[in-house]
Amino acid sequence: MNYSIIIPYCDTPDVLTRAVQSVPCRPDIEVLVVDNGREPLDKSFFKERQNVKILYSPHGKGAGRARNVGLAKATGKWLLLLDADDCFTNDAFEHLDKQLSATEDIVFFKFTSSTSNENHKVGRHFELNTAIEQYAKTHNDNILRYNWPSPCGKMVRMQLIADHEIRFEETHAANDVMFSLLTGYYAKNVKAVDATIYCVTTRDGSLTTTSSLQNLTDRIEVSARYNKFVRSHHLARYQKSIMYYIYTARKQHGLMASIRLLCHSIAIGNNPFVGITHWITTYKKQ
Repeated sequence: MNYSIIIPYCDTPDVLTRAVQSVPCRPDIEVLVVDNGREPLDKSFFKERQNVKILYSPHGKGAGRARNVGLAKATGKWLLLLDADDCFTNDAFEHLDKQLSATEDIVFFKFTSSTSNENHKVGRHFELNTAIEQYAKTHNDNILRYNWPSPCGKMVRMQLIADHEIRFEETHAANDVMFSLLTGYYAKNVKAVDATIYCVTTRDGSLTTTSSLQNLTDRIEVSARYNKFVRSHHLARYQKSIMYYIYTARKQHGLMASIRLLCHSIAIGNNPFVGITHWITTYKKQ
């Protein structure tokens, strides 16, 4: 099996169908749809697709648990992550197949983006492609290892994951941050390819557009673990700022909520001054 594609799924059958249809029906590709929704998918939902398996994860345990369920069943040489909201580009597997014999542990590709209900581009892919553009200029592979903000848009060698027993955190938000960090850190070699394979979408109500206090707290606690790891491995320059989350809490939940979140962040070891030079830029974006 060349590819294992894991799709965590929760109660959005229309977009899930589009995601699965973006993957070719080939015997060397397995698609593992891991359902953690309120209303479980029927096992026959993709009966016309011989390479699609539906697995189940407890509702409420989030995408991290679902992805781990998929990892436990994956048999491919390469792992690809696909969110149910998103899809691969039409020529994605032409580019992926060219890298099947790559000696690197991770191969990074570019993104495009669109709205979920309309077929036009939006701006989410610009930030995601920044790491590849910086890498092309500097040839510093740490940019790919530690500045890549998504588990998607890349091929990860399954042997790397198995050797280091890497799993997704089972938090409600930011379950993929430590996975991306650990695979980036332990990869012997990485590279980037100037080809677009992944379309990330914007959909109202998705986790990326929802900023509950619980989500913000999860993101700050994950940032604390991330920052502790990079500091302990002499990579402090790649620490994550938590001020965007504090600002979002102030904007959406009020001053007291943001103060409580800031105090909690400091108490668990986050330095609020990390990334201070980028605060003004972040503020202007809002």
